[in-house]
Amino acid sequence: MFQRLRAVMAVVSFGAFAGLACLAAAAPQTWTGKITDSMCRTDHAGRGGTPDKERACMLDCVKNMGAQFILVVDKKIYKIGNQKFADLTAHAGQTVQLTGELKGDTITVSKIEEVKEPR
Repeated sequence: MFQRLRAVMAVVSFGAFAGLACLAAAAPQTWTGKITDSMCRTDHAGRGGTPDKERACMLDCVKNMGAQFILVVDKKIYKIGNQKFADLTAHAGQTVQLTGELKGDTITVSKIEEVKEPR
């Protein structure tokens, strides 16, 4: 009887530990990078190269051409899981601090803050 109880307790303890490990793995992270689109990525040269024209290109690609918002961090591309997150459009083309949860190469965004460029 006590051996069975010990075995059950060991299984329950292991399950609780594994559950906590999963919760810890899902903790939000923060990246600093540029929000752009999956079609042009970092090359908006066809639109004239100015920040306003690049932003217009990104928004056009997302709205009309089936592209999605992405985050580029040191040449690494992260997909954005929640494309309807309101601040994506507001910060398109900007360098931002983006907070969210990463699964594979996809971030589910919870917060975006603009990084002010030094003048």
